Amino acid sequence: MSQPEAAAPDRRLFGLCLLTLGWSVLVLQAGGFTTSIRAGMAFLDWPLSNGSVNPPGWLTEIDKFAEHSHRLAAMGLGLLSIAIAVAHGFRESRRGIRLAAYALVGLVVFQGLLGGLRVLLDKLNIGGEGNFKAVAFAVGHAVNAQLTLALLAFIALAHSLAWYQARHTAPRSLFRTGALAAGLTLSVIVAGAVMRQGHFTAWVSSPSDGLFIPSIGTGVVWWVNLLHRGGALVAGTAVLFFAVQLGRHGFPFLRWSSLVVLVFLQVLLGILSIQLPLNPHVRTVHLVVGAALFSSLCAAMMLARRCSEKSPA
Repeated sequence: MSQPEAAAPDRRLFGLCLLTLGWSVLVLQAGGFTTSIRAGMAFLDWPLSNGSVNPPGWLTEIDKFAEHSHRLAAMGLGLLSIAIAVAHGFRESRRGIRLAAYALVGLVVFQGLLGGLRVLLDKLNIGGEGNFKAVAFAVGHAVNAQLTLALLAFIALAHSLAWYQARHTAPRSLFRTGALAAGLTLSVIVAGAVMRQGHFTAWVSSPSDGLFIPSIGTGVVWWVNLLHRGGALVAGTAVLFFAVQLGRHGFPFLRWSSLVVLVFLQVLLGILSIQLPLNPHVRTVHLVVGAALFSSLCAAMMLARRCSEKSPA
């Protein structure tokens, strides 16, 4: 028999989760920038950087700074996730939320291993012509980062007033609509990760070529780019539809309007990424906003599920 939840959220756990969320955004930004400037192999070893936690040149050379700061920030995220798990073990009575906190540590550790294997199995370390193994682990590293952030967002939500004060009812179909939107968004994220980590983004060469159909590239390169752009339109439409449904069923304005704002901001950043292919900052912000959209979407989906559970039978 499950234990009843407390009458009010635990502010300390909520604050710790918010702190970790903020830190994870820094980790994601550092990792995205590292990929954008192709600095992932600034150091050939792992987990140390050139055998040190303070390698020469990392504060003066941009590629070394990007990669090493990402590693240091990721280490901090690991410590924070352990703190969340320990704190939940002592303070959280809900078994499902405790298990989610423990799973968060597992995802963060898995994330570190994926990043390490991406480095150690690179062709610069193992030789050969192709680099499929390293790219595959890099894609997994990128996608798992999004899943980790989404899980962390859910844990934070479970300690918020919105979770405890969820009294309005919603049909179960609302949760299914959110789950569909989340699944479509994740597929776009996967396609984007393949594009970024494989470094075969087919950019539009001039405004007259249009924004939707890739104007350069052939074969798999062209199709993955098309799937990412086309999938983004489908997923964006699904997210907007879900947001409208949230509004129709009485969810707070900020809860659903934030999804709308993030969708349009992400589309704008995607267009800017096409028009400014040499600007790594635009692509990095595009990645971060995409993570914010996916995490917010997953949180809203779980809140809809909670409200459907409160609906009359």
